[in-house]
Amino acid sequence: MRQPCPEVSTLPQQSIPAVLMRGGTSKGLFIRESDLPPTGPERDALLLELLGSPDPMQIDGLGGTFSSTSKVMAVSPSDEPDCDVDYLFAQVSIEHPVIDYRANCGNLTAAIGPYAIDEGLVNAAEGPVRTLRLFNKNTGVRVLAHVPVRDGHAAVQGDHHIAGVPRPGAKIVTEYLDPAGAVCGALFPTGQPRDEVALDGDPVEVSIVDVTNPVVFVRAADLGLDGTELPAAINGNSGLLARLERLRAACAVRLGFAERPEDSVSVTPMLPFLSLVRPPAPYRTTFGTDLSADAMDLCARSLSVQKAHHAYQMTALMCTAAAARLPGTVVHEVADPSHEHEVRIGHPKGAASAIARVGPRGGEPRVQSVGVTRTARRLMAGDVYYRARPDGAAAPTGHVQEVAS
Repeated sequence: MRQPCPEVSTLPQQSIPAVLMRGGTSKGLFIRESDLPPTGPERDALLLELLGSPDPMQIDGLGGTFSSTSKVMAVSPSDEPDCDVDYLFAQVSIEHPVIDYRANCGNLTAAIGPYAIDEGLVNAAEGPVRTLRLFNKNTGVRVLAHVPVRDGHAAVQGDHHIAGVPRPGAKIVTEYLDPAGAVCGALFPTGQPRDEVALDGDPVEVSIVDVTNPVVFVRAADLGLDGTELPAAINGNSGLLARLERLRAACAVRLGFAERPEDSVSVTPMLPFLSLVRPPAPYRTTFGTDLSADAMDLCARSLSVQKAHHAYQMTALMCTAAAARLPGTVVHEVADPSHEHEVRIGHPKGAASAIARVGPRGGEPRVQSVGVTRTARRLMAGDVYYRARPDGAAAPTGHVQEVAS
């Protein structure tokens, strides 16, 4: 482990080694778990300090003011006999002193393999592809990561394009094995593919599906929306955002994530995700390009930490692909899949694909695996600084979300 700069010992700051990485359409700090305090308030206070939360600008830390750039991965050699690497994902709230450990991040998962290889946690072995078995400590799901390697390091250059990233890179394939019930313990946490939830006194039909992460799916039309709105239009409508949060909060209570709807923002700001779906439709992306209905099997918009997501979360993408293959869900109703396993979802920055393998088991549907292709790369490595109290602990903070069991 590299040592902090010598002059740090004379200042009221300390530092730990960290790597800033992009994975898919997210960015986050990657830190060896051994360099962090044990699980608990001291670790949570440190992560809030490193990212600069709570503050909408995160001006005093390394957060990027969006949920997709306010993330941390704690990585270590695996304690599981059949895995190579363990990792724990932390979603750091921007405006509240809250850290949510319930979920996994599909985008940053794509960067776990490259990080582990380049940090020497695993050997690169012979190319051209190194397959690693990852264990996500948030959900207990195992992930196969197929990472291209070159000259003993994770490859970066390539011709694989993903919507939301301006330049191509080396293609990384991640496969989530038996991912249903990752958080709630069941594919359909409420026991059925559709439910009615009261929203402002009116019933709204939703499907709650737990594949990699739990997602609440609702028809955009049932909320008076077209479903092709871009994030700026949604985020610029405070009344709409509040209404969407009330729907998500009602579902959070139904799932047992919160006791009262008004507690949802502080207790479970991230999960469940909320996704607005509709049949394929043409629209202009945030890049100003026209996307045709033929380029997708359904259109979706997602919410992340009380804001419209700039693209579409990868775990939500995989859950959406699985839900499109599950009869009875509202996603299955609006989707028009044209391939056997691939499902293409139109999101604000373009179209993204996921592979969902669904088959029967004991008369019930079983999601055998879901997977996506991403790119990732290391952006910066060095020491990240934090202020310390005289006793050496990080600055104190408020409530944080407990790690899911």
